[in-house]
Amino acid sequence: MLIGDNEGTARAIAERVGVDEYRADLLPNKKADAIEALQAEHGGVAMVGDGINDAPALATAEMGRDGDNRYGYRS
Repeated sequence: MLIGDNEGTARAIAERVGVDEYRADLLPNKKADAIEALQAEHGGVAMVGDGINDAPALATAEMGRDGDNRYGYRS
């Protein structure tokens, strides 16, 4: 989980939804950097975002879905 919220909020959300790995305090460009690192490690990456601040990461991922239910795919 990549989140712009602080560490405490990120940890609470991760525990509640059962996410094992998360990165907190991320600005939009840092989310995109994190997507690139995950791509290098795992290959294809999907991104779900809830706001305009997620646009760089959504554009970087192979597949992205935003809060308006729009989908984007990269080849």
